[in-house]
Amino acid sequence: MASSDPPPFTTIIFDLGKVIVDFDHYSICQRLAQHCASPPDILYEKIFASGMEKQLDRGRITPEIFFQTLKADLDLQLDMAQFRDIWNTIFSLMPGMELLIQRLKNYTLICLSNTNQWHFEYCLQHFPVLRNFHAWILSYELGARKPEKVIFQKALEKAQALPSECLYIDDVPEFIASAEEMGIRGIAFVSAEHLERQLKERGVLSL
Repeated sequence: MASSDPPPFTTIIFDLGKVIVDFDHYSICQRLAQHCASPPDILYEKIFASGMEKQLDRGRITPEIFFQTLKADLDLQLDMAQFRDIWNTIFSLMPGMELLIQRLKNYTLICLSNTNQWHFEYCLQHFPVLRNFHAWILSYELGARKPEKVIFQKALEKAQALPSECLYIDDVPEFIASAEEMGIRGIAFVSAEHLERQLKERGVLSL
């Protein structure tokens, strides 16, 4: 290997949503609209566009307080168990990703996600592919969200690797750019097929 070549990868860092699992926030609002007087668009504005959901992702409020606040503000006619079911059942595996991740078992695998406690617990229970990961860096536990640098620094600490030894996969260009500013190499996620080609080009998977 020439001295100018980058070091080989030891660690693959994956985003969760829209990379490993797909999700649809708007479907939450459509189902909640059946339990209150507000239409889905208004519910989306109050829950997601307002930034309230980001506070949950940062761990600044608990899921229980999140529910009680929404129940009072929106006059939701349902209990917490019903809300939690609606809140969580929005996920499905991205096609091809489970098999692709299993082929990367010789690397240190880290999942790094802007997420909340209920969503992550649901995904961990229902998608066994997440058990392949050596560590999970979660915004609600860390109190920080991508693209803040602290969340990527925590991933490097867990990996015990240099930034140049880490490959980061995300569907959001802003988040990839933040990681690359720290020296982490990135891939923009499009599909499992596209990612497989990118991994082969970088020598992570054999041709």
